[in-house]
Amino acid sequence: MMRTRTVANEEETSELRRGPWTLEEDTVLAHYIARHGEGRWNMLAKCAGLKRTGKSCRLRWLNYLKPDIKRGNLTPQEQLLILELHSKWGNRWSKIAQHLPGRTDNEIKNYWRTRVQKQARHLDSIRSLWMQNTSSHSSSSSSSSSLLHLLLLHHLLLLLLLLLLV
Repeated sequence: MMRTRTVANEEETSELRRGPWTLEEDTVLAHYIARHGEGRWNMLAKCAGLKRTGKSCRLRWLNYLKPDIKRGNLTPQEQLLILELHSKWGNRWSKIAQHLPGRTDNEIKNYWRTRVQKQARHLDSIRSLWMQNTSSHSSSSSSSSSLLHLLLLHHLLLLLLLLLLV
């Protein structure tokens, strides 16, 4: 019994299409969802006649075909909101996406990993250099001078963060 299921699953899997979606597949998926709605993605893939997995159909719809998806760069307000919500919830991309209408969790995650993490590493290296510089001078300088250095560092980091958002 188990052997028969395995053979059947292998045959089904070998028939599944992989790789880029065609315009025809996109059209079939969009029309099927317009008529029957979203959900039950494995069943949807079979009923629509697509030789794709349910997961593939769900991701294609949510990330590319859904009509209310916003395209283009994130606005500075959206970027600030992502920073704020990430500080609250961490890498909970779907939860963050719920607060950015028209943006997908995948898009937000990609923005975070490509832009924010790179900038954070860059800022961290600048901070390290700054701290090395200020620590070498701090033994000979007064505490008010050290406070001034920290204040300048704070303003520099804020300025760099603003530049990141532009």
